[in-house]
Amino acid sequence: MKKIKYWVYRTKSYVYEKTIVQAQLIDPDSHSLSSDYSNKGFRSPRQNEPYSFDLKVVYKVRKNWLQPDNYAESYGFNLYSKRLVDLMNEFGVKNETFPAKMVDEDGTGLKGLNYFVFHSLEGVQNAMDEQKSGWTGDWHVGIPTLILDYNQFEHRPIILVDKIYVPLMRDDLKKEIERREITGFGFLSPEDIKAALTVSPLILRIKTT
Repeated sequence: MKKIKYWVYRTKSYVYEKTIVQAQLIDPDSHSLSSDYSNKGFRSPRQNEPYSFDLKVVYKVRKNWLQPDNYAESYGFNLYSKRLVDLMNEFGVKNETFPAKMVDEDGTGLKGLNYFVFHSLEGVQNAMDEQKSGWTGDWHVGIPTLILDYNQFEHRPIILVDKIYVPLMRDDLKKEIERREITGFGFLSPEDIKAALTVSPLILRIKTT
C-alpha cells in the first residue's frame, strides 16, 4: 500500500511596497479576548474544543494589497477566504467558521472580500515517532527533524502533531490547493525541518535544514 504523504504547512508572508501584508484584528481587541471572552471559554485561537460563543471579528486591511486566500493576521486565528473554507469542507475537515468583516484604513467595509475565521476541530494526533525525531520531552529544545509514525494516527486531511504542535496537511489536499491556485500557503517536508519552540507550544519556529 502506498504510504500517505504529509506536509508541514504555514501561512505565507507577502510584502507590498515594503509593508508586510497582514490583516489587523481591530475588534475584538486582544484585551477583550483575554478577559471578556476567556469567561466564555476562550483559551486560544487554536484550542481543541469549539469556542462556545458567536465570534464576531473585524479586520483592517489595505484595499490595494494582494488578498491571499490564507490571510496572515495579527492575533493567531486562521483567516480563510470562502473558497478555501469550501475546499476544507469538501475534504471533510472538522471545523467551525465565523464571518469576518473586512474594512479599509478608514473603517469602510470592503464588500468584495469574503473571509472567515476558520477554527479547525481536528485536534492533536500522536503522529511523531519520538525516537527517530530526537524528541527529548522538552519543547524548548524542540526536535532536529520530524519523522512520522504513520501507523499510530488517523490520516485526517489536516492534523496537529501532539507535543510539538506542528500543523500537517495531507498530500491530496495540498495538491488540490495548488491545482485551484489557492494562495497564502507555504509547505515543507516534515523530514526537512528543524522545529524549536519558544514561549509556548503554539509559537513555532521552523527552519529548513
